[in-house]
Amino acid sequence: MNDDVIEPNAYVFIRLPSATLRITKLVPHSTIHLGKFGSFYADDIIGKSYGYTYEIKDDKHVDTIYSSEGLFPSSTVDADEDEDGEETEIASGPDEKPVGTNENTRDDPAVQKLSMTEIEALKKTASGEKIIETVIKSHTAFDKKSVYSQEKYKRRKQQKFLRRFTPCSVGSCEIIEYFQYKDHHRILELTSESLGLMLSLANVRPGGKYIVIDETGGLVAGAMMERMGGEGMITFLHENEHANLDVMKYMNFPEALVTQMVKTINLFELFHPEEEEEVKTLSEDTLSKMKSSRRGQYYRRIARHMELQSIYQHISDGLFDGLLLATTLETKPLLDKLIPALQGSRQLVIYNTAKEPLVTTSHDLLADLRVLAPTILETRVRKYQVFPGRTHPEMTSKSGGGYILWGTRVLPSKVQAGGKKRRKHNPPMAASNGDSAKGTDISETGEGDTTEGVV
Repeated sequence: MNDDVIEPNAYVFIRLPSATLRITKLVPHSTIHLGKFGSFYADDIIGKSYGYTYEIKDDKHVDTIYSSEGLFPSSTVDADEDEDGEETEIASGPDEKPVGTNENTRDDPAVQKLSMTEIEALKKTASGEKIIETVIKSHTAFDKKSVYSQEKYKRRKQQKFLRRFTPCSVGSCEIIEYFQYKDHHRILELTSESLGLMLSLANVRPGGKYIVIDETGGLVAGAMMERMGGEGMITFLHENEHANLDVMKYMNFPEALVTQMVKTINLFELFHPEEEEEVKTLSEDTLSKMKSSRRGQYYRRIARHMELQSIYQHISDGLFDGLLLATTLETKPLLDKLIPALQGSRQLVIYNTAKEPLVTTSHDLLADLRVLAPTILETRVRKYQVFPGRTHPEMTSKSGGGYILWGTRVLPSKVQAGGKKRRKHNPPMAASNGDSAKGTDISETGEGDTTEGVV
């Protein structure tokens, strides 16, 4: 995995000035289309570093922008210049007069002298910055706007006319950002904050062995592979005939690495191992007489059979380091089967978009001595719009990042408690016929009481 250089046939996360996000595959000798922002040749950025900003030229080639301005050029309206050429800061004190207000501005299309036909003609001959400069000069009410309104107006035009893009490497956070606006149900509305909390609570680390049920298209498993650094094993359970790892493919993991780390098994195969079809071992003479296609099929069946036997052995040995579930399936039968596969003091983490299923599961676990202190957590992060001197929350945002149930695997054990019973003393009875009854001390050794505890 090389996160520094853009490799051929790699998926790339593209940021556009309009805040639109795209994931595209850079096939050599192909043309990448970005809608109204134009098209460019994939060969122009293959082999270059991630993170640079490029501007598309008319001939579909790109120029690298070697400056800190990125997708947007530096602001030109944050300060005014006086007649001597010295910059004057924007008025901020209560007694200072602001530079322009919105008091007399009106949303009237007549203030823009350029027609749509003229703007379309400019788009064919001029660069994005030249178009923005011409549009601003043709706006008769631009100088009457406040400084902040001027900045917002210019930013809107930059988002519309600049033909720039920034390619970035595709990781779990980029995939979440992409699908949050495109199809957040596909990843179970998972957010970066919830995903990070899941990995931390489960103590995902290099060399660990984990059981995963992932209905986010492989996003959770891919994030685990990022953190594990190519060391360890992920047993991927799925309910369909084949595991759904469509989202993981965008993360550009080598196929050999995925085969090495991710072991898939169907839930039916897990719950009913006796239904597995036996594979008869064939002799070398028999194999030599078979067609190459049938011989390859036989070797694949043998490899799959050995992989399933290895998974069954790992689960029966109970040596897994964590259990992560991101699923809408009923969890009780799954936990009854999978909790014994965890070592002691290991974590189980369950994610769901709704709280109610996790409440039911937590009630079941409270009565189960194999899991200690099941706790439901919620993540909620609010984004802020930041401008110089003006910072406030965004008016619209996602309501939340789902719910997480977290608990610790413990090993119940029979604890035998024994000892002497408390010494009892009989007080002297009332005297009868002048005789006084003597008290009797009784000391008994009780049998050990057996209680069930957690070690």
